[in-house]
Amino acid sequence: MPAHHIAFVAVASTAPTAQQNQDIGQTIKEAVDQATREASQEAQQAAREARQQAREAQQQAREAQQQVREAQQQHQEQIRDAQQQVRDAQQQLLDAQQQQRDARTGDQRGAAHQAVMAAQDALNAAQKELQRVQSEPQGQQTFTLQPINFPNAPMIPPQAVDISIAFFITCAVIVVGWPISRALGRRYEKRGSAPLLDASVADQLQRIEQAVEAVAIEVERISEGQRFLTRIQEKSPSTVE
Repeated sequence: MPAHHIAFVAVASTAPTAQQNQDIGQTIKEAVDQATREASQEAQQAAREARQQAREAQQQAREAQQQVREAQQQHQEQIRDAQQQVRDAQQQLLDAQQQQRDARTGDQRGAAHQAVMAAQDALNAAQKELQRVQSEPQGQQTFTLQPINFPNAPMIPPQAVDISIAFFITCAVIVVGWPISRALGRRYEKRGSAPLLDASVADQLQRIEQAVEAVAIEVERISEGQRFLTRIQEKSPSTVE
């Protein structure tokens, strides 16, 4: 096989390796970019959901505070109503006692006595109601807030991290191994094949080889003629005698 054909085969055999390495690097890069985009989208979605949950929790807290204030206001109104009932009952008792003192007849005194007893019962009931209202704890209602579930997982999924590490390792292997593989390939090519020559040099060498062969043939003919003449000269003296 001619030398330039061998060189072309060697170059053709090494070219697909570089193309394959470039394809692998491009594929890994695209996978890393895709994983990074998906991780970014997931992180943004998680952040939006967390902000939405925070807003909902704040809204629930405001509503709970509003309900507590309303409960406190209602409790204060109940206390004021109970105090007013106590005052009204005390006033009725005073009026009934005054009527009892002003009574002249037995019927008036009996009616006044019954009014005093009724006013006393009403006062006792109003005082008990006031004590009950005052003894109740304020904000007795229970409010439940929905907990905010912030994402504890890492923002970047582990698959993206693995792909990134594999991509950088592959790049390092390609950068370091490609020159080494080319050097080894060239060394094996030099050992297994003849040195590369141009077509013109190969033609010149071929013509030189043909000329040397022609010269060798002519030298052989001259040598053969010289030997023939030598044999004739050796036979000539015996013939003369």
